[in-house]
Amino acid sequence: MNWSVHPARDNPVKTILSLIFIFGFLFFVLIFYGLLWALLGFIFLFASLHSYFFPTYYAIDEESIQIRNIFTTQKRKLKEFKKVYLGRNGVLFSPFRHKTFLNQFRGVYLLLPPEKEEIISYLNNHIVSIIEGRSE
Repeated sequence: MNWSVHPARDNPVKTILSLIFIFGFLFFVLIFYGLLWALLGFIFLFASLHSYFFPTYYAIDEESIQIRNIFTTQKRKLKEFKKVYLGRNGVLFSPFRHKTFLNQFRGVYLLLPPEKEEIISYLNNHIVSIIEGRSE
């Protein structure tokens, strides 16, 4: 199963407001601190917000999860995970059997597009049974 998520395209009002705020802040930095700091701020802001402004591509099968974005490609084996949690905007694959605060650091969160029914069905029918059947 393959899909992509591009939050900036899916939320045009948020995107426009965030760009106005970012460029307003960079303009303020340019006036008071100079061009070098404004360029450095631009690089840091867009690097830190790359998952919002650029698309992320997901691929999942019975053996692995692959997450690809503009800077990196991450591939993880499904055998690393023991629990799957469905959230409002995505799915969390956790390496722990129970909820813990470490999930956000050690787990993998896959964003889902607005038309997510087919993906959730695939995860419920194929992936969740593999992960939770193995962890018991």
